[in-house]
Amino acid sequence: MPEPTRRPTQRDVAERAGVSAATVSYVLSGRQGRTNPVSEETRRRVLSVVAELGYQTNHAARSLRRDRTDLVCVVYRPPSNPWVEELIEQLHDSAVDRGYSVVTAPVASRDRADTALRVLRERFVDGAIIAPDPAIDAHDIRALASGGLPLVVFDDVLAARRLDVVRLAQASACRSAVSHLIERGHRRIAYLAHDEELAPGGDGVKYAAYRQALAEHDIPLDPALVVPGADFRPEAYAQAQKLLRQSLPPTAVFCASDRGAINAVWAAKDAGLQVPQDLAVIGVGNTREGESVQPALTTVGAERTDFTDAIDALWERIGTPALPGRELLQPWRLVPRESV
Repeated sequence: MPEPTRRPTQRDVAERAGVSAATVSYVLSGRQGRTNPVSEETRRRVLSVVAELGYQTNHAARSLRRDRTDLVCVVYRPPSNPWVEELIEQLHDSAVDRGYSVVTAPVASRDRADTALRVLRERFVDGAIIAPDPAIDAHDIRALASGGLPLVVFDDVLAARRLDVVRLAQASACRSAVSHLIERGHRRIAYLAHDEELAPGGDGVKYAAYRQALAEHDIPLDPALVVPGADFRPEAYAQAQKLLRQSLPPTAVFCASDRGAINAVWAAKDAGLQVPQDLAVIGVGNTREGESVQPALTTVGAERTDFTDAIDALWERIGTPALPGRELLQPWRLVPRESV
């Protein structure tokens, strides 16, 4: 029986290419352009030998030797949205410069969080950013931080102990949005919710802010004006149509996402209504799409979709795990535009 063929190593590649093993490592990691410059000719020669020998990096062995995986993770509640997509894109751009890759862990509900928690708990990644409204219990997040995993978490309540917390002030910004509508004379204000907010036992910062703003102005909550639909475009459009067909339709809609709000605008237009004259609409997210539609969407969100501070905090915590917990402020605010 023939002996199994030995897998080529980085040393084999280095000898064939006539370079050092360190140079091969720099080329394969993608980090050769800054502190370890490698000429384009050398890079091409190394990659040619890699292809010739069929060399593949043994990431498991490499991680064990170096006690790191060169992976970072973004945990978010699906479906994806432009806010999360921008966070992932900016983290990816920053990670490439450091020889890291980015993986994502969508967690739809707390009863489905086990797989993502295992990835984090067993250190398949070197650190993670947890996006707002995660389907992971705060107790589990604190346990991950206590176990030494570098974490940056978007949360307005979680204590910044052994992790960094980005404060968005979502609740006050969303209350301001609903109050903005009330101050302009609206009393029948619909809420287009995330699906999980209306599930049994579910709640959410945005829905709670909507209810609180109504209560502060002595406006009773009408359950007929609270519908799901913020997560998906077709559902948002269909639910907005149903709202507008009611015998007493809303004069305004507050939507838990810009994505849903934009489709509420389309539903109103297709029903022969004008925005904002017949229906005022406010979204959440302050996305580029909301700014470019007509009429431009009034929304709630950060003034700039810039995650530099949070991303830098993650790299700092990966480099120095014993850093004390820190609070980073990126408060959301009402962004008035033409849809109100």
